Amino acid sequence: MRVSTSAMQQSLITQMRNVQTQLNTASGQSTTGIKSTNYAGVADQAYVLTSLSAEISQASSYADLAENIQGRVDVYYDSLNSMTEVLTEMLTDISAAQSSGTGSVIGLNESARSVLDTMATLLNTQYEGRYLYAGSATDTLPVKVDSTSYGAITSPSSADYSYYSGNSDVASAHVADGMNVEYGITADMDAFENALRALNIVANVSTDPIDTDVLAEATDLINSALDGIGEQQTRMSSVHTELESIIDMHTDFQLTAEGMVSDLSEVDIAEAMVRLDTLSVQLEASYSAVAKVADLSLFDYLH
Repeated sequence: MRVSTSAMQQSLITQMRNVQTQLNTASGQSTTGIKSTNYAGVADQAYVLTSLSAEISQASSYADLAENIQGRVDVYYDSLNSMTEVLTEMLTDISAAQSSGTGSVIGLNESARSVLDTMATLLNTQYEGRYLYAGSATDTLPVKVDSTSYGAITSPSSADYSYYSGNSDVASAHVADGMNVEYGITADMDAFENALRALNIVANVSTDPIDTDVLAEATDLINSALDGIGEQQTRMSSVHTELESIIDMHTDFQLTAEGMVSDLSEVDIAEAMVRLDTLSVQLEASYSAVAKVADLSLFDYLH
């Protein structure tokens, strides 16, 4: 007849099961390197982990958007630089024509028409399938300078926006909580109107003899246009720098937040292996203790 050991056995079996559960958890942690494959395993940190994961995802989206906008800003800057180059060359041609006095000038009309077409092409720049200078009408060709759309302008002139088919909405982007960056440029800005009007005038000016009054007005308009284009280049440079700072901000946050998630959800593999060995020893001891209790008999105590 055995000594009643059910209470002792039950206690030992409960402890053994607890150790077995801890061993299974430690085994999984040492294999995967994380504390749990679901939030239930880190219930005390679940809210923090969920919030951090959402914020990391949002920061990543903001950074991607800022990088995309930065690409558009770079295209704006390059096209503005090209405009500066062709307009400066046009000023040289006009200056040469002015220095000839009232004599005949060959090729000036054609040169102005060529630069007018080039300006239109630059103002019709597309990036990622969008017309950058069209405002929010990004699927509409913003500038047409053919004779039908943009007729001959005579001097003295006044502003003429008949070349433009876009709108005046300046593009902006929400790149962080409470932060919008305005980066767009539209082809109806004064600088572009001045440039196109000056080129239109020169393309249609009398060159035999040369009309120096017309060239003087065109020179003033182009100089004004160059000033305005320079201001937009400076603005694009500033926006590029601002976006770079925003991207860095989001990247730094992601790295910090990911480090926090790692601390909360990942385990030290070396520590996990030590714990696994310790629990294995404890489990073997529990098995041995249960076995010994099960072998106890009343005859062991009666002599």
